[in-house]
Amino acid sequence: MQTQQDLIPIDSWNQAGLADSRFSGVKNSFYKMLGWDVHSTPGLLKVAQKMTKDSGTTITALCRASVSSSENIRYWFSYTDGKIWQEKAGTYTLVHTTTAGAGTHGCLGAIEYRGFIYFATQSRLHRIAVGSADGSAAWTSNVAEDWATFTTTDTEFHPMVEQNLILYIGDGNQLAQVDNVTFSASALDIKTPLRIKSLGKTNTDVLIGTYVADTVTETEIIRWNTWSVSFTSSDTIPENGINAFLPGDNFVIVQAGNQGNFYYYDGSKLELYKKLPGDWSPTKYGTVHPNAVGRIGERILFGLSNGSGNPTEQGVYQFARNSRNYPLILDLPYPISERSTGSLVTSGIEIGAIQVVGNDIYCSWKNSTTYGIDKLDYSNKLSLGYLETRTMVVNREALSTFTKFVTAYYSLPASTSIVMGYDKNHTGAYTTMTSVLDTQRKIYEAGEGVEATTLQFRLSVTVNSNDAPEIESAGIFLS
Repeated sequence: MQTQQDLIPIDSWNQAGLADSRFSGVKNSFYKMLGWDVHSTPGLLKVAQKMTKDSGTTITALCRASVSSSENIRYWFSYTDGKIWQEKAGTYTLVHTTTAGAGTHGCLGAIEYRGFIYFATQSRLHRIAVGSADGSAAWTSNVAEDWATFTTTDTEFHPMVEQNLILYIGDGNQLAQVDNVTFSASALDIKTPLRIKSLGKTNTDVLIGTYVADTVTETEIIRWNTWSVSFTSSDTIPENGINAFLPGDNFVIVQAGNQGNFYYYDGSKLELYKKLPGDWSPTKYGTVHPNAVGRIGERILFGLSNGSGNPTEQGVYQFARNSRNYPLILDLPYPISERSTGSLVTSGIEIGAIQVVGNDIYCSWKNSTTYGIDKLDYSNKLSLGYLETRTMVVNREALSTFTKFVTAYYSLPASTSIVMGYDKNHTGAYTTMTSVLDTQRKIYEAGEGVEATTLQFRLSVTVNSNDAPEIESAGIFLS
């Protein structure tokens, strides 16, 4: 008769999220969690909805800025060539190509503010009235290019945020502003060589994330009350830039540097909060673009982009929980729609911007020379997702016998199934097990008799359109 000590339980799906590595993590954390929904029904492991390409072949550049207007139209701005697309009721249309009077034409920031859509290129700020921006003819007639001129003319970043009814725009070491319809090129200046890369807010203050260069590993977060002649406080951290502010509920998380680090901001100082698990190094790095963030309920979304070397999987991650009764955990529910390799594409990609509209989630992406806008598809579950445990060790000096693998399910719709696999002794390749379905006990069972010093367990499912198994728990028995 087997006892509880013979069982290695695998459950508590929403308690810990991604581990720090395959070797270490808090209790109940997993080495990989790609494509799962662990929050909508606490205690059940469910399959996430898939991201489906919404834009067809219309988008021809990476969009690193977007606006969801109050007219229920979404606008996507090319970072490189000035093109602007609109999406209305699922139809994507090229409505304008910006030709700035000076500097480059790619859009470096955009926002809706007081009835206008503002968008910035290197040297100029442009705008169009929200109610007069539906379709290419409307843009031709109504867009005001070169509405205002920047003084520093930063070549990469013009982040925007509205705070206290004023629009603030980063421009190198200058913080420009639009107060109703009045533009000022220098509402606040910070010391050079710092450049404003990202903007956020806390209470009634503006937060400024700075950057110098990829080769300068020191940057600052600056807090300003929006009315003093100088900033309120600043904190220096050893990173090469504050890339993005993640919109939490009464708290601020920032992503900084190119080694997967996230910091918690306590109002005056930054404290390391989480490091994205991966193989990070000087030749393997990534980033979160300033607008590749969003929030839907208690879920904080961010899109990870490859810099070089693919240090970890790329896609739309989240810090999320079902309610305040549960911990805020990190996982990767939404890989992009690309299937150019026949499988999930989680390397070599960029996520330019994330837009949350009601319960809809959009993201723009680039994969080599292919571009697109994805939308969360509530009619189809994601296929090819998987979950992998951390390395399990019973006695590292001796072989242990793992006699039986079991996964218990709550529901198993027609034409769906559960697939179990294992990797023993760090081979790096998973063996798929032959499982027996027991519908009376609602389990999948595999009696493999695996002898190993180390073991990792892998779980995946077969989906059928919008149907997928819902899993209660799994377990591995020892002899």
